[in-house]
Amino acid sequence: MNRRAVATAGLCLLLFTGCESGQSPPQADTEAEVATATDDTLRLLYWQAPTILNPHFSSGFKDSEASRITLEPLASFDAEGDLVLFLAAEAPSLENGGVSEDGTTVTWQLKEGILWSDGTPFTAADVVFTYEFIVNPETATTSAGSYEVIERVEALDDTTVQITFAEPNPAWYLVFTGTEGMILPQHIFADYNGPNGREAPGNTMPVGTGPYRVTSFTPGDVIVYEA
Repeated sequence: MNRRAVATAGLCLLLFTGCESGQSPPQADTEAEVATATDDTLRLLYWQAPTILNPHFSSGFKDSEASRITLEPLASFDAEGDLVLFLAAEAPSLENGGVSEDGTTVTWQLKEGILWSDGTPFTAADVVFTYEFIVNPETATTSAGSYEVIERVEALDDTTVQITFAEPNPAWYLVFTGTEGMILPQHIFADYNGPNGREAPGNTMPVGTGPYRVTSFTPGDVIVYEA
């Protein structure tokens, strides 16, 4: 059986309303909750409903966090501040040659065999395209500011991406990581890299590399994910 996750804001309001009433829930409701807890569906009650599932058009955490389980960055940071790899095979460093001595270039090695949820192979070209999509002024993404320090992004081969900064950048790890670093599939967004960027079907039914895919999405209401 497939595991499902349901995120909704409307139910969250009902939940808090019930708590404020001070009344104990009926026994039937309690039994229903227990039964629900044993199935393969996780119901997440969120404080505000997402309106788009492209993190680069996000208007807040509600959108970027809802995108996060379908799309992935090269890496991210855990609660202790340690770098956790997602699409990257290893973290760049001076020791492995991933970070240049002058601090102007960073080279990421990507994991092999990663597929988008529609079966298309993930490659370095997707990373390059994501950069081009983000910084395109006609696309008007909300994450563009984080990428202004970059001079160019190149795919050296299918699993190697090199980032060249305009000047030495000790904070090289802030691009292509975290919620603003999530990679978009080039084959889905190639026709929407411009003023029509917000019209892309992938903004509401994303094709990702993450553990879940979206099966239905009503902006401002409910999202249903399936593993």
